Amino acid sequence: MNEDVDFLRKHKTKGALIDANLLLVYIVGKADPRMLKRNHHTKQYESDFPLVKRVVEHFRTIYTTPNIVTEVSNLGQDLKEVFFSRLALVINNIEEQYCSSKEAATDPCFRKLGLTDAGIAHLAAGRLVVTADLALYQSLRKRQIEAVNFNHIRFSAW
Repeated sequence: MNEDVDFLRKHKTKGALIDANLLLVYIVGKADPRMLKRNHHTKQYESDFPLVKRVVEHFRTIYTTPNIVTEVSNLGQDLKEVFFSRLALVINNIEEQYCSSKEAATDPCFRKLGLTDAGIAHLAAGRLVVTADLALYQSLRKRQIEAVNFNHIRFSAW
């Protein structure tokens, strides 16, 4: 068993903050799994959708930020109405946390990773972050923040 799987189990009832790329895959796949191959940002995850779905639905609470939701909206905009209908449903069922751009810009990872990831890092203390972004994952783990790299659980027995 690896540390990432341990974190998934530990945070089942506490919830997790899901990064934009995985949240996008979840929303597109829930809207219509056939659309995964039509979107530039999701096609590499087409075969991973069942695992992404399992990971997201594993948690009692999903946390997000306005920046994450904005990224998801922008990355899925070519999928039109069916995507936005599913996005609206997901937005109604997630817990949105706010980190101002001013606060995020003071985070040590801002200059390296950008505004969205700096906001995630700023809000991540005491919360699990699930991401496929290696740079974000490494930055969080260096700070002793519990994070799961989706790529680490792809081939696990979880």
